[in-house]
Amino acid sequence: MTGADQGFRVRRVRPDEAAVFKAFRLRALADAPDAFATTTAQALAMPESVWIERVTNGAAGIMSVLLIGVDAASNRWLGMTGSYVEDGEPTIANVISVWVAPEARRRGVARALQAAALAWAVSRRAQQQQLWVASNNDAARTLYLAEGFTLTGATLPHPNNPALHEQEMIRTLSGSPHELGTP
Repeated sequence: MTGADQGFRVRRVRPDEAAVFKAFRLRALADAPDAFATTTAQALAMPESVWIERVTNGAAGIMSVLLIGVDAASNRWLGMTGSYVEDGEPTIANVISVWVAPEARRRGVARALQAAALAWAVSRRAQQQQLWVASNNDAARTLYLAEGFTLTGATLPHPNNPALHEQEMIRTLSGSPHELGTP
């Protein structure tokens, strides 16, 4: 799903978009602080080199990828997600930082971002996708369940809110990107 028929497209972040990514990430952290492991204060304290490295690596798409949903007419960013594989565990693609701007919700942006993250995971030959969702984030959990993720029963304390915990979700990948419904 590209989202073209809904007026947006999903693409990788470009290496020159560190400042745009930083501003969008800060907006996401302010809007949904319980959805992320990083606080706004922590993000603001990061040196510019961290933002540049994150975007450069995400644009390259080798061990990690940063995907954004962009309005087709205005080029305004609508949503984002990331994924990465670890050297010691290349068969698991971790899905992170899923967020859609409030004005773009219910347009299919999150589903399109998930489809692009799935295609990237398959291209990296991952066998599973893993993510952690805050226990109070019913909308995200519903999306992930509809996308084929299952709750494993594993939980972790939420890093920033002791009243919450994070729940692990996984989906097993098999076959080619075409068989998985991605272009």
